[in-house]
Amino acid sequence: MSKQEHEEDNAESSITFVYLPDEDVYGTIKRHGAWSSLIEYYEAGVQFLIEVSNDEFIEVNEIGIGYMNEDEL
Repeated sequence: MSKQEHEEDNAESSITFVYLPDEDVYGTIKRHGAWSSLIEYYEAGVQFLIEVSNDEFIEVNEIGIGYMNEDEL
């Protein structure tokens, strides 16, 4: 296995989640570039694959689940 094949295998096994503030959606990076990246996200059951400038999204380092009381709704 070449170094490039090994790097490609590792890249496919990790998923980077991002938040797109302009779209108000979460997605994943499919291809990370120097100035822009290819982002995939779903909205209303439709898959979108868009190229976004790297300064227009936020990488999500933690994913949490929160609970709200009924009176907080």
